[in-house]
Amino acid sequence: MNKIILKKYGIKEFQHIYTDMLNQFPKNELKTYETFEKLISENKLNCFGIYDNDKEVGYLIYANLSNSIWLDYIAIKKEYHSNGYGKKVISKLDNCYLEVEKPDINQPNTLRRINFYESLGARKLNIDYIYPNNDGGYKMDLYYLGKNLPDKETLFSDIKEVFATLHSDIQNTEEILKMMKIHN
Repeated sequence: MNKIILKKYGIKEFQHIYTDMLNQFPKNELKTYETFEKLISENKLNCFGIYDNDKEVGYLIYANLSNSIWLDYIAIKKEYHSNGYGKKVISKLDNCYLEVEKPDINQPNTLRRINFYESLGARKLNIDYIYPNNDGGYKMDLYYLGKNLPDKETLFSDIKEVFATLHSDIQNTEEILKMMKIHN
């Protein structure tokens, strides 16, 4: 593995990424293609191909927030799993939120992902987080990668910003926000 390079993608390059996303992410965690198209074209989401030399090995999609970064999706293509690419990319991130599936012993990949993020220093935030979707929401854990965890006010402000921008197509975000509780 050589030096990892990130190449900025527009909506044209995103087309093949979305096909891979349909295979790697649960459907209830994905936005529609049209939503991605809108967010990327309006520069609300940044999309990058992850390259090792001239070989695309994965992709990274995130939003810049007022206080931090919201990692929307990161994936290494299946044929390049377990080669250290994800670790190299994530270890460069700072002040970054990560939405992570709840641990499920029947789904070993959830445990593997949690262990992976925690091994890189990500810490689970003490919040009843709900990923917004048109089915009423999907309970997930929210992790943070950075030296200082956000305080309650910043955390809630960042979530509201994400809901207003990345999830503006979802009808019930206000109700979902009210269901979330931040614990001490």
